[in-house]
Amino acid sequence: MRVCFIGPSQSGKTALFAAVAGAGGSNVDISRPDQPHLAVVKVPDARLAWLSELYNPKKTTPAELELLDLPGMDLSDEAGRARAKAHWPAIRQSDMLVFVVRSFTSDEAAPYRGRVDAAADVRELLGEMLFADLEQVTARVEKLADAVKRPTPKRDEQQRELELMTRLQDALENETPISQAIKTEAEDKLIRSFGLFSQKPALVVVNCDEDDLAGADTIESLPALRLSARIEQEISQLPPEDRNEFLADLGLAEPACDRLIRACYQRMKLISFLTSGQDECRAWTISAGTEAVEAAGKIHSDIARGFIRAETVAYEDFHAAKGSMKDAKAAGKVRLEGKTYSVQDGDIINFRFNV
Repeated sequence: MRVCFIGPSQSGKTALFAAVAGAGGSNVDISRPDQPHLAVVKVPDARLAWLSELYNPKKTTPAELELLDLPGMDLSDEAGRARAKAHWPAIRQSDMLVFVVRSFTSDEAAPYRGRVDAAADVRELLGEMLFADLEQVTARVEKLADAVKRPTPKRDEQQRELELMTRLQDALENETPISQAIKTEAEDKLIRSFGLFSQKPALVVVNCDEDDLAGADTIESLPALRLSARIEQEISQLPPEDRNEFLADLGLAEPACDRLIRACYQRMKLISFLTSGQDECRAWTISAGTEAVEAAGKIHSDIARGFIRAETVAYEDFHAAKGSMKDAKAAGKVRLEGKTYSVQDGDIINFRFNV
């Protein structure tokens, strides 16, 4: 799953991206601010860390996310908008958007010197993307309106799509969430193929001064996280053994980058189920609501094909049993679930299957 970092020029977006990549176990070269940057980061998970300490396995494999950092956008003139538009395809191919906006004070952050209205930056970015979606949907409506005039085998299908796209067009023109215009799962699946910005989960990161980390948790109806990219970059560059002391001096329990990675994971409605043993402890990424047989297929198609039962215990129950499966069973916390069981976040599962 790919998370795309977007923001105005001089917002500290790329510095934050580098810090998140470093915190997530990936080193990146950010020497070219005019170029996109890509990194794969590990999703911090205290449950997996505890299981790894318990089993001391040969290998520990956390869940991962892919991060894409795009060059800063200057939407103040047509040339800037044209440069931003060149990145629309990359954004459409992403699964989530993170808007990074500035609220720190600096005499060097031209052309945003003295400008600290983070909400205004978010509105500008959202407005530009809404207009891009409207352009795309309008072009599709015009194409379909022309196509349905001709009798073809696909005419009924095209007519249904035209009705849907017209609804979306009306929603976008009225700045109404497009989710309100989508009536069925089939329509939702069709719309997702267009990669509309308005349909993607989003999060706002407010890059602020270290003495200004408290504040609203929403901006323009989007969840918001306040942090200092400068501090996060300093933390990410420290040796792991020195980070806790540095965080304690700042009065922080963990780096904000860890919270950001987890927030992205949750905004995309992703959860992890866990497998554990002496060979490997691993977090497997699935969408919330995934059934047990599909989760089994994440490990191997043969497990899904020969699925019998999923021996399942919630992490909290296994932790309460101090890592003893025997005690967890004695307490009635271990269950045998069937194919249609909806896997829960933190489930520790051992799949039983026929070879």
